[in-house]
Amino acid sequence: MDKAGKRLPHNDVMPDKDLVKHHYNRRGLVGPQAMLFRRSHPMSWKRVSGNYQTWELNVLAITPSDAESAHGEPVKLFYSDDLAIWLSRRKETMPYFVRNCDADEVHLISRGEMVFETDFGDIEVGEREILLMPKGVTYRIVMKSTDSLRIVYESEPEMMLVPVETIDDYYNMGKPALEESKLARPQLPNGAKPQGEFEVRVKYHGAFSDFLGETTTFHFDYYPLDVDIIDGYVPVFKFAATDVARFPGTPAPFLQGAYLDNKERCAWTMHLAGGGGRGLRGTPVHRDADIDELRYNSSGPAMGTFLFTPHAADHGWGRGYTKKERNRPQDDFDLGDVVSAYTIKPLKGTSTAFNFAKPSTAG
Repeated sequence: MDKAGKRLPHNDVMPDKDLVKHHYNRRGLVGPQAMLFRRSHPMSWKRVSGNYQTWELNVLAITPSDAESAHGEPVKLFYSDDLAIWLSRRKETMPYFVRNCDADEVHLISRGEMVFETDFGDIEVGEREILLMPKGVTYRIVMKSTDSLRIVYESEPEMMLVPVETIDDYYNMGKPALEESKLARPQLPNGAKPQGEFEVRVKYHGAFSDFLGETTTFHFDYYPLDVDIIDGYVPVFKFAATDVARFPGTPAPFLQGAYLDNKERCAWTMHLAGGGGRGLRGTPVHRDADIDELRYNSSGPAMGTFLFTPHAADHGWGRGYTKKERNRPQDDFDLGDVVSAYTIKPLKGTSTAFNFAKPSTAG
């Protein structure tokens, strides 16, 4: 574009030089945008030291307590006021039930098979599937395999499907990234309920949690999921990564976390790319001025790897040359299911994440 924001003719934008395409945007890809053509790649710095850069974290090196004990729990890796990201590598069935009264949860399964027992029935989830567990629903995970890798996105803003109108604003495709018809919901089990004493751990950070802690434990002498009839909406659902549309260009959001007082005020969005050849590969080096990007390889050769890029940090090394890099080979970070969380409020890493993270130019 010229100085007034008017788009330049194609021949003026693409001079006969091997320039680097550099995408700049505001408001998480839906605000004003510009393509800068640079003489040098903006990530080709001589040296860098400090916090403000892209970080790489391989979670396969981390052992949460639920990998060592059935009574254990996931470990927190990143967090903000709106969102927290947890790692689970559970091997055994949960001997207790949980109810998150603070946030919705999105469970992303990279490895393993399991059944979620919930207030609304049972639902089996496996590799390359994503399950939404709404706030206030009691559930337990019954393991069907002894090797698992699961990422949990804990969202205080309400999680919902991204409407087609949002997709049309950017892609003009006439359809959402995830169709309602692709969703699968739990079914109430038949037969007698289990007998015995059961523990339910309820998470809530209000009231007197500063003095008593955020977890309250209830004990019941009956099965806590003793529902026989459901009259109304079933809010628990799952879908496969293959059910999410991969539009050409920048990955499209398929889930969003929105504030209850205004559902159009998105706090964060979840995007899916990968699979080779589309999406990330065609994206030039870019600078997203208003969002942190937490990118996770949920499958493929780089499975289990996070790339965390702070807002307004250049990322996309190896992309962007108008000639030299146009046909560059794919790398491991372009393959498999690549799930990105775009957050408005900056994310922070926990001490666990920091102990295993390293600076990266792969993003």
